[in-house]
Amino acid sequence: MRVSGARTASWSGLGLWNVFFIGEFLLAGFGYLHLNLLQNCLLAAFVIFPIQSRFLRVVRTLLAIAAAAAMVYAESWLPGLESIKGNFHNLEAMGTSYLLESAYNFLNFEMIGVGILLIIAYYGLKDYVRISTFTLLYLFLLICGPIWQPWFEKPAEQVVVAQTEGAKEGEKTEEARSDLLPQKDRPTNENLDKWLYAFHSKEKARRAVFPERLGKDDTPFDILLINICSLSNDDLQTAGLTNHEVLKEFNVVFDNFNSATSYSGPAALRLLKSVCGQPSHEDLYEGRNPDCELMNRLGHLGYNQHVFMDHSGKYDNFYQSLRHLAGLSPQLGAMNYPKRYDSFDEEPIGDARAVFKEWEKILASNKDKRSATFFNLIALHDGNRYANKRRLAPFKPRAKAMLDDLQSLIKDIEASGKKVMLIVVPEHGAAERGDKVQVAHLRDIPSPSITKVPAMVKFIGIGDGDEQVQVKEPTSYLAISSLIGRVLQSNYFSAEHGTVPLNDLVKDLPQTEAVSENANAKVIHYQNKDYVKMDKGEWREYAK
Repeated sequence: MRVSGARTASWSGLGLWNVFFIGEFLLAGFGYLHLNLLQNCLLAAFVIFPIQSRFLRVVRTLLAIAAAAAMVYAESWLPGLESIKGNFHNLEAMGTSYLLESAYNFLNFEMIGVGILLIIAYYGLKDYVRISTFTLLYLFLLICGPIWQPWFEKPAEQVVVAQTEGAKEGEKTEEARSDLLPQKDRPTNENLDKWLYAFHSKEKARRAVFPERLGKDDTPFDILLINICSLSNDDLQTAGLTNHEVLKEFNVVFDNFNSATSYSGPAALRLLKSVCGQPSHEDLYEGRNPDCELMNRLGHLGYNQHVFMDHSGKYDNFYQSLRHLAGLSPQLGAMNYPKRYDSFDEEPIGDARAVFKEWEKILASNKDKRSATFFNLIALHDGNRYANKRRLAPFKPRAKAMLDDLQSLIKDIEASGKKVMLIVVPEHGAAERGDKVQVAHLRDIPSPSITKVPAMVKFIGIGDGDEQVQVKEPTSYLAISSLIGRVLQSNYFSAEHGTVPLNDLVKDLPQTEAVSENANAKVIHYQNKDYVKMDKGEWREYAK
């Protein structure tokens, strides 16, 4: 018996939600998202289930929108909540223009355009094609992927050891080296965790070799460490500066150097603690270990310490953390340099040439028989402006100016007749290009394009200054300290052309696997692929 006026809800398809799910599939296909199939299925079932009450349908739509937004955020490569919470205190110090530019970088106009086209296509086809059928069928095929996909895959070849990027295809690389961990196991979440644990365990035992003392007849020379913020190999390429003349003047170039982080504080700490192997991000902040501190070890050999910065060192307690955690003993002088830029946090940035000139005065005074100087320069940091102007300063002219200043510094030292070991180790890149995972200038994840930096060494005051060798193996800070130790041990500056051939000096420097960490993200290079783990989540392949 039919009751007059009774109404029943009917299945009506996904409606406009088709656009959402198709957009999800496209973004995942291009590497912008990592689909959570279970959550997508639950959301699809939630929005397609028939409901008679109009009020309840409105409530469901609002709940579905909130759930979809949370799901997309979790699937994306955006910074996790822990990362945002950890950096929130720094946002108050950043200038408005810098924050607006950062927000603008998150807009992907190509994806917005694709979304608009999808909406237009949906309304043009919905009366002729059952779009929901194809959407749900594709979702079903994705769910069944783990079942049928192995039938079409070729067995993966096992990789015996970590591979260097410069190796030729099919070539066995560094099988005899004991400082590279084997990478035999499949890259599952559990195996990658075990491998990273083994890496940190191995690194705790590694040390650079330094002499116990220097001989009375050893030729004195100065060591100059220049730590540049925001300059990676990828940034040089993006800015078209890979052929700058100063890059050809360095004697040793590390082609595959990993800075191991994408933030300034931990990068400077890693450099200053580089006498020991690479610690985890957490261990980096556990306190001091004088045996690992580069400046402390040089101090025991008679080197007086100096520190120069083109900034105050106050942001994020930068300078004080270097003193308390890495044994950087000198007090930082007052900022009396001509202002060249205004930083992202509204503080003045001094002219790098003026900073170098201040150090040159100390060098010329000849008060120190041996000196070790640490420079930290932030002129290339994202968000800097020309002095006393509101306009943001583009990266390329700032990077060119920095390279020009380095070239002038080298000429000044050469003219002085001093013997100097000049070491340039950038902290991390500026992320000028960006990629599918992170928009331009975002450095929450220490990806290879950010952490592969142009580390270089020049020996000033000896012959054959134009000779250059490339260290192509994967290296990090331990190679820098080991090279300093070899120069000291061999009394390298005592001979006109160096006491040993340059190739012998850099031969078999310690290699280090590409492992990079921030507080809330880890990236490892495993079996020729990069994997990232964010917060306490699982490992997933880094989309390039």
